[in-house]
Amino acid sequence: MTDTNLDGVSLDDVSDLLDEDEQQDEVLDAPEEEGLPEEEQQPDAEEEEDDGELIEIEGKSYRVPKELKDMVLMHKDYTQKTQAVAEQRRVVEERAHALEQRERLLGDSFEKAVEFREVQNKLAKFEALDWNALVDADPAQAQKLTIAYQQLQREAQAKYAELQQSQSQVQQLTEYQRQQMLAEAEKELRARLPDFGPQVAEQITKTALEYGIKPEELDNLTDARHVHILHDAMKWRALQAQKPTAMQRVATAAPAIKPMAAQPKRQNQAALDRLKKNGRPEDLASFL
Repeated sequence: MTDTNLDGVSLDDVSDLLDEDEQQDEVLDAPEEEGLPEEEQQPDAEEEEDDGELIEIEGKSYRVPKELKDMVLMHKDYTQKTQAVAEQRRVVEERAHALEQRERLLGDSFEKAVEFREVQNKLAKFEALDWNALVDADPAQAQKLTIAYQQLQREAQAKYAELQQSQSQVQQLTEYQRQQMLAEAEKELRARLPDFGPQVAEQITKTALEYGIKPEELDNLTDARHVHILHDAMKWRALQAQKPTAMQRVATAAPAIKPMAAQPKRQNQAALDRLKKNGRPEDLASFL
């Protein structure tokens, strides 16, 4: 038996009504995206991606907002200039240190040369003596001078060895610094001329010799700017050498034939008159 309330509404009716409310709540709680088109469901990812711009930093690409692009590029430019200044400072400091070392070794070598020269002057005085007369006049004194002369000869040999060692250090340092300068020049030259290599170097050398530069002068060439100038001269000469060939090709080329304008067909007035008068097919064929 179904229970009823005072208004005559059954419990079944109330249950059905509650079920309908729950179904409506489920519909209301369902995600709104299900009833929307696909374009409205997905976020505007492409628009967000397109909102930025690609910039390249140290070989890698990054996407940054358009508002920050100028700031990032300014920072990049500032960093590059700072690095360039730091590199220039490093090169200047290294060259200054190398010059200081060279000056110190040259000064030491000069002092060794002066000492060796002084010993040689003393030996020259001993060698100028009349040893035979000295032995006859004073054998004891001659013996003392002989001993002093021998000691001076040993001192001269020692001074000469020191001088040779000092000069060798100067030569080694000079060659080391030269190799460093050549390495720096090659690095700068490859940045200036990406195609630089043994073949290009040989062509540059040939061009330099044609300008009268001596081989020993080329060996001492350590400035990339000078090599760059010779490279441009080489390119210019090659271009000039190709001009006669190009002009000869133009001169021997067959003249271009201009197309003639189509001539309008002359009308056969007699055939046209017959066609108008008779209208026969053979008159039409004759007119055409």
